[in-house]
Amino acid sequence: MKKAWFFSLFFAAAFALSAEELIIDMRYNVLRSEPSRDYLNWTSGNRRIQDSYDAVTGASAARSTREFDSVWYDTAASRRYTLPQGIRHLLLFPVASRRTTDDFHLTVQEEGQKLRIRFIVYGTVYQIQTDDNKKIDLRTGCFLAENITERYAPVSPLRARYVKPGGNANDINALDWDKINLVPDTAAPNASRKYTGLLTAGYSGGVLTIKGVLTVL
Repeated sequence: MKKAWFFSLFFAAAFALSAEELIIDMRYNVLRSEPSRDYLNWTSGNRRIQDSYDAVTGASAARSTREFDSVWYDTAASRRYTLPQGIRHLLLFPVASRRTTDDFHLTVQEEGQKLRIRFIVYGTVYQIQTDDNKKIDLRTGCFLAENITERYAPVSPLRARYVKPGGNANDINALDWDKINLVPDTAAPNASRKYTGLLTAGYSGGVLTIKGVLTVL
């Protein structure tokens, strides 16, 4: 009974701390595996996490995959998103195995001064767009489209209606983006707290960086 009470108190405290500023610093090599150089560092309240992929355990060394939930959800009970879903997924790329992230087909395209980041996670495609200053606005720069693949799984054929003419449904490169209806990807409308602000993206030599400070509305 005491252990259960202590765990509940600890979990509630973690969520309380997450209401402070959220500072993000991420690096991920999109083109090749660099587990010794890729990282996710984040600070929320009194918590300062420096994380990377741990090949021994096959998970994030500082357990960001789980610990980031204190930021990602508004409370432990309601579990409503405080951030766009695509942002949360993208930030966890550096702390996951390459075998896992390769299935998500992350791409970064440079369009003039802008960056367009795309990937797919369990049948949902995400698009994150910067402005000409490489800034990602959480309110306007994130989009998604659900049920793009046949099954809710890491690897699944594309639904036929989203495949380019003559394309192979098992090849993510055959995805016809012109046929996809992207909708805004935002924090949950009924979340008790939501993060807002700008993140700065960089892309050079195949390396994607995301940095910035977010605050609660």
